[in-house]
Amino acid sequence: MKNRLQNRIAQSSATLPTACVLTTLLWWLPQGGYSTEYLLGWLLCVLTAYVVIETVAVNALLRIRSRMISSLFLFLMAVCGFLHPISSGTVVLFCVAVSFFCLLRTYESERPETDILHTYLFLSLGSLLWPPLLLLSVVQLWNQGVFLRSLHMRSFGAACCGVLLPYFFWAAGAFAMNDIQPFVDHVAAIIAPLTEVFQWQWAVDLAQRADWNAFWPQFYVSLQARVVAHQPECAALLLVLLLGLTGFVHYVRSSFDDKIRVRMCHYCFMAMQLVLLAWLVLSPGYFRQLFPLLVLTTVPAAAHFFAFTRSWLSNMWFILLVLALIAVGVCSLFFPTYYEWQLPSSDLPVLQWR
Repeated sequence: MKNRLQNRIAQSSATLPTACVLTTLLWWLPQGGYSTEYLLGWLLCVLTAYVVIETVAVNALLRIRSRMISSLFLFLMAVCGFLHPISSGTVVLFCVAVSFFCLLRTYESERPETDILHTYLFLSLGSLLWPPLLLLSVVQLWNQGVFLRSLHMRSFGAACCGVLLPYFFWAAGAFAMNDIQPFVDHVAAIIAPLTEVFQWQWAVDLAQRADWNAFWPQFYVSLQARVVAHQPECAALLLVLLLGLTGFVHYVRSSFDDKIRVRMCHYCFMAMQLVLLAWLVLSPGYFRQLFPLLVLTTVPAAAHFFAFTRSWLSNMWFILLVLALIAVGVCSLFFPTYYEWQLPSSDLPVLQWR
């Protein structure tokens, strides 16, 4: 059968409207209405989805008429109930989406300075809310220099200006108000993930003296308790990892069918995806901020797989992934209501009220 199930869904003009309607309904479902933080989270999701749609359209990430990338992004946001309230993670997600939109426009551009400035400006603005985000500017520089071939002295200067501009105004205001300590603490928090690596020596010393026969049973009980306490997050992470592995393997094998520009754009997302995955493994405490970014960078290659594979095996795998998506939605949206768990809330101080 030439037109497989996933191909018909990927090329259907009804896929994106269906994703929008389902996302809106599932956003409302767990709490039975829209509180302020959930309404703001929905609006931010709409803006992010619009940026994703424009990114796909401008760069032709899919060589057919398809809205699969934006639809898959909306489906993942819909089934992950812990991403529904506005939070530092969803705000950072919007900033990174705009950063990618501007960055991909610089492919072999003769004068990319304006887009480069905006690329790093949005990363810098996002880092005002979550300081370690600024470390991802190194990955964007790598993408700019290796894949997009738009890194030279002028563009590097524009990148530096984009990174430093918000902090310049903050530092100027801090000096004027004679209150520089919050600014210093924030700058120190930017490199905190790097300094944490050098604080692991105590763990190495402890491991050398530990009684491993007694350690593993306690570790298993502790791990099981954490998984039970975070079932929706673990289920969503497993789904995104499956999608990421599927899309990564597929695109590496079939990228020769795309134009060079399209391949370079996908490689930018995949490079960021690998960095985010390694960061999440090393620092799971940043899950709330890193997981939305992992969703954003996983979606393009996974949607490419759904749009262009034409075998019975890929059709079956697509059905299994859809069932997994439904299972994650049930775990994330219905379990809290059934078991009367506390609904996810915003981690932004000004919105930590209902």
